Amino acid sequence: MRVLLLVWIGLFACGNAVAHDIGVTPAELVEYEDNRYELVVSAGPQMAYLISPPLLPEGFEFVGNPRGAQGTAGLTFEFSSDRKLIADDVLVLPWRRDGAIVSAVWGDGSRSKRLFKTEAGEIRVPLSDLQAGSGSWTAGARRYTMLGIEHILSGIDHLLFVLGLLWIVRGGMQLVKTITAFTVAHSITLGLATFGFVNLPPGPVEACIALSIVFLGVEILHARQGRPGLTYRFPWVVAFGFGLLHGLGFAGALSEIGLPQSEIPLALLFFNVGVEIGQLLFVLVFLALRWVVRKLPVTLPEPARAIPGYALGTVAALWFLERVTGMFF
Repeated sequence: MRVLLLVWIGLFACGNAVAHDIGVTPAELVEYEDNRYELVVSAGPQMAYLISPPLLPEGFEFVGNPRGAQGTAGLTFEFSSDRKLIADDVLVLPWRRDGAIVSAVWGDGSRSKRLFKTEAGEIRVPLSDLQAGSGSWTAGARRYTMLGIEHILSGIDHLLFVLGLLWIVRGGMQLVKTITAFTVAHSITLGLATFGFVNLPPGPVEACIALSIVFLGVEILHARQGRPGLTYRFPWVVAFGFGLLHGLGFAGALSEIGLPQSEIPLALLFFNVGVEIGQLLFVLVFLALRWVVRKLPVTLPEPARAIPGYALGTVAALWFLERVTGMFF
């Protein structure tokens, strides 16, 4: 009876432990001096068989036992290199788990934490998601510039707003003033939001950005009816006003990247540079296409000239409804 009782207690305890296992393992990545790192996995001896050694980025090697050292804090893997871990590195965890909650404690005191799910039998941890540094200011400049270019060229709502301005503005100098006003405005709010002086929820900001495009669509249609509005008279004023709003949208995208505290000024500068490069490319392509179209021996019927205003306004109105609905459901 005593043996049966002990077996029953053991089975109950094991079953209870399994029942409370949610399949996600916490781990902490700690950066020390001399480019030395520890990955401390919260896994006791009974769970250690599920935790295989991580696959390290190129140039890094384990210090001590590659299979880790079991201690009171968990299973610890120590590794080092002649360089620091950077945002381009990826740590691969070939664990038999559903995911991992990885915390990072960097040498400058900054911290980051994120959940990574298992895909194709492994957990990939891009260190950019944990706010790792860029390694050097040149690498950082290149990284944030490319992110800015990618963001503006993939941000169809921002491009549609610029398209609406290009459709309205006539004359080279007026175009320069309008685009400059838009650039200055979104640079101001991008900086204020990145440094924490302005903090607005992304949902209303994105909905208002859609409304700014609806406004331009209405302005285009009113002008077709012989009632040019504020944008036709003072395009740079409208560009500046709505540019402040679009800057908050850019700031939201930049914050999602995850910025090391030491790189905020660098990221702000070169992300903005990237946005301007992408915006300039879009403007040049539009102007080139407009020049080509004007050279074609084709005359559009009068009703067709209203299509851009209706198209712009309709798409933006649908975005507005979708974004407002998304805030409540």
